[in-house]
Amino acid sequence: MIVARPFRALHYDPAAVDMDTVLAPPYDVIDDPERDELYARSDYNAVRLILSKEEDRYAAAGRDLAAWRDRGVLVRDEVSNYYLYAQEFAMPDGSMRERSGILASVRLEEFAAGNIMPHERTFPKAKADRMKIMEACRANLSPIFGIYPSADPSVAALCERTRGGAPWIDARDNRGGRHRVWKIGDTEAVAAMRAGFADTRVFIADGHHRYETALEYRDRRRRAGGGEHESFNYVLMYLCPMDESGLVILPTHRLWCGGRGSADGWLEKLKGAFAVEPVPVSGAAELQRCLAGETERGVMAVRLRGESGAFLLRPRDWAAVERALSQVPPTLRELDVTVLDAFVFGQLLGVDYLADTEAGRVVYTHEDERAFVSTDSGEAEAAFFLRATRIEEVQRVCLAGEVMPQKSTYFHPKLQTGLVFHLLDDDE
Repeated sequence: MIVARPFRALHYDPAAVDMDTVLAPPYDVIDDPERDELYARSDYNAVRLILSKEEDRYAAAGRDLAAWRDRGVLVRDEVSNYYLYAQEFAMPDGSMRERSGILASVRLEEFAAGNIMPHERTFPKAKADRMKIMEACRANLSPIFGIYPSADPSVAALCERTRGGAPWIDARDNRGGRHRVWKIGDTEAVAAMRAGFADTRVFIADGHHRYETALEYRDRRRRAGGGEHESFNYVLMYLCPMDESGLVILPTHRLWCGGRGSADGWLEKLKGAFAVEPVPVSGAAELQRCLAGETERGVMAVRLRGESGAFLLRPRDWAAVERALSQVPPTLRELDVTVLDAFVFGQLLGVDYLADTEAGRVVYTHEDERAFVSTDSGEAEAAFFLRATRIEEVQRVCLAGEVMPQKSTYFHPKLQTGLVFHLLDDDE
């Protein structure tokens, strides 16, 4: 079971700011041009907290958060609430979808307890960065994205009733997404929500680095004399049922940026283990349709610098792939991303995807079009295209107590920062 409680959110005062101008995507998907754009939208945009331009951006984030509270730009709810968050967004093909979940204060637990479980590995560098932000602001600025097996009927019914009323927040972000939030705070509803989450377990969909950082922050505060009931023992989390119709996973493609000529001869190496079929596609959408039509395990595609179209890669002998991955747990061998990272990169091509990621030679993107044109523009020497990991695969890996390689999934879209903040200093 998990403990998911209501909390007194720190949030923007809609009377002090235009909510359309203060929201920001998470720090890890913001490039420099978008950061400049978000800075220009408002002096109070949340990007100034999560990805400041200042030389000491951590100290700047702490100062800004305190100053905004002093000016009344940020205010705190008088009572504890759950927050129903509905996010309307565009799919890569332009169609519109909506995903809903609950923002709550969830008690931190070690993964070994089996109630809150990861599905991907993490990179140490990102955790060190987030720790400095947490220490400077003493707050969770962005929610962890959690998914749970199915919606409790009472929780689903309560959310449906809540959505019948006017939202507390109704805002648009800089990318055109719509974000609506309703408060759930009356005694009966809070009791139903607590009970509805009590018997479930949560899988982290996005925010693994921030969750692990929150665990370490909690331990530091406890060593400094903090008690086990204080707010730093909890983390801001968005809880979304796995059967939510708007739950979308996009594939995360790999770009090899190892320098001109570094992928020479790769196609011949791949032919030893894969049937290589040229496909005369002219765009990313066409290539993704080709991949989506494949039903065999371990199928992927690659584009190489100087080559037109792409190449579809199908394992010649799946038993041989399994033997090559004999040291990998069975639930992971079935994943396309494992075949790429451990077998193709690790064994056929001699790429150390962890070290080469840190060095910037392996770059990840969920943007199909960026991956497709990367070998034409010179950004990459090779681009490997994957199919999306299925939600059943995520659940199967988690329940087996395993974790996928880094960047195995991209839950689309990311949650926005700036709707509510979660303070870590005794908010009850």
